[in-house]
Amino acid sequence: MIWIINRILYLIARFFHMTYRYRFVGTENLEKACKLNPGRAYLLGIWHQNLFQGILAQTGLKYVVIVSRSKDANPVAFTCSNLGHVVTRGSSKKGDVDKGGKAAKDEMIGVLHQGYPGAVTIDGPKGPAKIVKPGIIDMAKKSGCPIVPYIPVPEKYWTFNSWDKFRLPKPFSKIVVYYGEPIAVPTDCDNFEEYQNKLKASLDRDELMAHQKLMFWDQLSKENVDNQVLATVLTTSSSK
Repeated sequence: MIWIINRILYLIARFFHMTYRYRFVGTENLEKACKLNPGRAYLLGIWHQNLFQGILAQTGLKYVVIVSRSKDANPVAFTCSNLGHVVTRGSSKKGDVDKGGKAAKDEMIGVLHQGYPGAVTIDGPKGPAKIVKPGIIDMAKKSGCPIVPYIPVPEKYWTFNSWDKFRLPKPFSKIVVYYGEPIAVPTDCDNFEEYQNKLKASLDRDELMAHQKLMFWDQLSKENVDNQVLATVLTTSSSK
């Protein structure tokens, strides 16, 4: 039954992806991020409510992600794997019980050191919503990877009655995928709160910008319609 459910949900996700219309804004910030790190890797920081379109918008590229070990997260892990991403499994501590979060984070840092970019839901897995947790700052510090604020904004979507007000873009929706200015975290950083605040401020600002871009959809470059553009950006950057 789990095998069937995983595949059904994956096929549904693929169907939604085929109907979406994407425009990518701020791809130059990915190039900046690659230049900030000798290993060329970076970390996308995304709110949990935008997870669905955030994953699908990266179809065609390879990212490393952390997915909870819970059974409820199995379809997410299956979908990410089948889209070509590297999946590590682990969850935050519950009281004094380690649910594999540290091991998953260490594994992810190892993949980042191989040059693959990563993506993190910065207020997940259970909130509070739109409050940046320190995990991504710690990971950026240890890996040397800059953080790229990542905000995919759909024109039309359903909102779920969940802690994060999860958004599911409606079929055939327009989606502006916005990449903010990279944030470099020093390897000797001891003030995580400063960078948590910077990341939140950037995402709040970038979301407003993305909504403005949606209003002028026809003026957005039609060249930025898929991840072939991003693949070119990253390949060009890594060869310099």
